[in-house]
Amino acid sequence: MKVKALSATAIKDFLQCRMKIVFRYDREKDSIRNDHAKIGTAVHKALEQFTLRMANKKSFPDPSDYEFAITCFMNAATEEGLENLDFYSDGRRIVTDFVDKYNPSEDLLAVEHKFRLETPDGIPITGSMDKVIRVNSDTIMIVDYKTARNAATPFELQGDIQLSMYDLAASMLWPQYPNRLLRLDFVRIAKNVNSLRSPDQRLLFRDLLKSVWKQINELDESDVTGRLNSLCGYCDYKSYCREYSKFVQNPDLPLQPLSEISDATFLEHWEEIANKKSILEARQRELKMIAHEKFMRGEAIIGNGKELASTQQSRTNYDIEQVVELIPKEDLLSVLSVNKSRLDRYSKDDLGLKNRLANIAQISYNQPVYKVRVVKGSLPVEEVEDEPTNEDESAA
Repeated sequence: MKVKALSATAIKDFLQCRMKIVFRYDREKDSIRNDHAKIGTAVHKALEQFTLRMANKKSFPDPSDYEFAITCFMNAATEEGLENLDFYSDGRRIVTDFVDKYNPSEDLLAVEHKFRLETPDGIPITGSMDKVIRVNSDTIMIVDYKTARNAATPFELQGDIQLSMYDLAASMLWPQYPNRLLRLDFVRIAKNVNSLRSPDQRLLFRDLLKSVWKQINELDESDVTGRLNSLCGYCDYKSYCREYSKFVQNPDLPLQPLSEISDATFLEHWEEIANKKSILEARQRELKMIAHEKFMRGEAIIGNGKELASTQQSRTNYDIEQVVELIPKEDLLSVLSVNKSRLDRYSKDDLGLKNRLANIAQISYNQPVYKVRVVKGSLPVEEVEDEPTNEDESAA
């Protein structure tokens, strides 16, 4: 099997499942992408076109620039076949927020810079950088846009293959800049996360390139099979994969193809999954309790070359009285929000206030909650409610 050049995507595919390499590069199968992937592509195209436009204008955006960016997104989204209107609304907001924070003082070296290079070890690499900024005479910044809902941590970015590819390519494209800052711009949540690569990390990545390049070119398609892993459900090529098909059609698993089941079987399947989900979640809570107790005693959980690792997310809060003192009154409404639970408790004994609040209340709806219920005239069945996920709870 022959691949013309290594990209970050090719490396990730190879490490995750070699069958993906076969589907993408050898058989050239069309990827079946969901709306999350489509909106990412559409946003990228819009930000690219907007940045190119502003690089020529070298000014702060005016109303025509906002219109241009939104039009670019809408056109790209329809070309991608994005169907869900909520995604269109989300994409327009992301693009508008990006335009809001545009900095015309950036010294742009490149926008959507496509590269195809050969490393010092003779390995062909390819890719595309969303934006390259000259920071000073010694430093450049390579920026990549991400539409994820959560930002990665600086620690996670230390092992990011795509950023390592950018660092290596930039060291060859712009050797006059010894310092290369790597940035992921999470445009959906307006957060930037930076990373760097040391000379040792760069050499390690070159060794990885040599190993992957050799193994890919020695692949015999007839010997390649799918590798089941936790990302299979998100794979663009799962509908072509025999291993995935065998997995979902396994008679010991309740995962028969959904397109082939009747409504009655669908409802039975729903209840079965809901019941098993509750059991598994309870089991997971028990496992977490045991793990927490062991960690508190300083014990590790290790076996078969694996280890359970623990991380702790931080949460930042502000005292509202101190915030009010720091921010001008005319700006308070733009940074503060109303806590509905506390407002309800405050107004519970004041009927007049409750009525006035009801008149100004703005109601929105989250994702629907489904449950199986009894149909009149049918045999009684136990109701099984689809409990909200963590994402639903956080959005409420």
